[in-house]
Amino acid sequence: MAGLAESVSERLTIKLYASATIDSEVEPLASTDPGSSGGQVLRHVSHNLSLTKDNYRPNEKRQDAQQTMGKHGSRTVPGTINGFLSPGTHAIPFQAVMRSVWSDVLDLDESDLTSAALDSAAKTVTFASGDPVALGLRVGVPFELGGLATAGNNRKFVPLSFGGSNNRVVTVYPAPITETADTAFTLTAGAFLVNPPTHETRTDYKAAIEVYNPDIDLSRFYTELRFSGFDLSVGVNANVGLNFSVMGRNRQVLTGAAAPFFTAPTAETTTDIPTAMQGLLLLGGVAIGVVTGLNVKVDLGAEAAKAINPAGLVAGILLGDFVCSGDFTLFLTDGVALAAFDDETELSLMAFLPTSNAPSADANVFYMPRIKINSNNESEVNKAKAIQCQFEAARYNGTAPGVPSTTMLIADTTVGV
Repeated sequence: MAGLAESVSERLTIKLYASATIDSEVEPLASTDPGSSGGQVLRHVSHNLSLTKDNYRPNEKRQDAQQTMGKHGSRTVPGTINGFLSPGTHAIPFQAVMRSVWSDVLDLDESDLTSAALDSAAKTVTFASGDPVALGLRVGVPFELGGLATAGNNRKFVPLSFGGSNNRVVTVYPAPITETADTAFTLTAGAFLVNPPTHETRTDYKAAIEVYNPDIDLSRFYTELRFSGFDLSVGVNANVGLNFSVMGRNRQVLTGAAAPFFTAPTAETTTDIPTAMQGLLLLGGVAIGVVTGLNVKVDLGAEAAKAINPAGLVAGILLGDFVCSGDFTLFLTDGVALAAFDDETELSLMAFLPTSNAPSADANVFYMPRIKINSNNESEVNKAKAIQCQFEAARYNGTAPGVPSTTMLIADTTVGV
């Protein structure tokens, strides 16, 4: 008798297709696209990927009063992949949901900006020349300084705003150590994603995902999947949760010499998992110091276009608008959030999530430059008065320097490094 497949040894591998187009009638030959070489092993906690089929049967009146056998119709692969956030791990799913391309890592030094002076009280880094925004710095994208005379300033900072002449005064988190202008330094900013402003600049993706159980040498190879959203959950005394939703077109079952399909995929990442006990949450540019939870949901509303096809293949997997919403809960210490709801004030929301408190810790940032609170509900948490605020995000159309015209910016300090 064969043994049971053990979930602890299950491997989930993802790879993007060379072509994002879905042919309405046939599937690509998997050995050609996406091809069996490469792929990325994806860290996860669980998944519910499975092939589903529509079923139908006639409802004729029958003298034997017994039902007829039904038939199988259109195939789809709906599902979620559940896990924890960790820098570098979700580069492929994030770019697929954002329908964008990761920016290049930015490397600058004194030849670009002449000198850097740091002020602890003002929480600023001031450069003597150049334009940091024109050179590529953005609000919410961490940069790391190196080579400064004050060792404690050689660390990662998150830019919160740009001001002064040619955007040279950068307000940062955390506050630096005061240091006079230093003419020998390096600045490296990580990669980031934003929603493209036009259809022409959008990048579509489709992926194949293989679920392989080595103990029974069995693979389920899911084909032509679109990533259709994610849920981010930041809670007290908890790892940052991250779940991705997908909609795919078909599944192949592989055994023996055909399994696994992907050969020598890139090993899973080893970066640490952030917790809610580190980092920063900003609302309207001001730190929320007594927050008890944050949830962010992105939904692209994937739908399968079902058509007459002898193999049951859907004609396509179509995505809708980038819809972002969520909620945060905070202890009631003032009337800022209440007034924002009452007055329909638009705010920004930024979550900086480092893996530790170390000065150069890897990190992710989720920045929504334009949100609006749509409801708030008072409650009691640990005998303290709390308020839960539901919000929606939309594309930012303002002119603040270094703030992209986008609904969301996602930064990752490990991508491209």
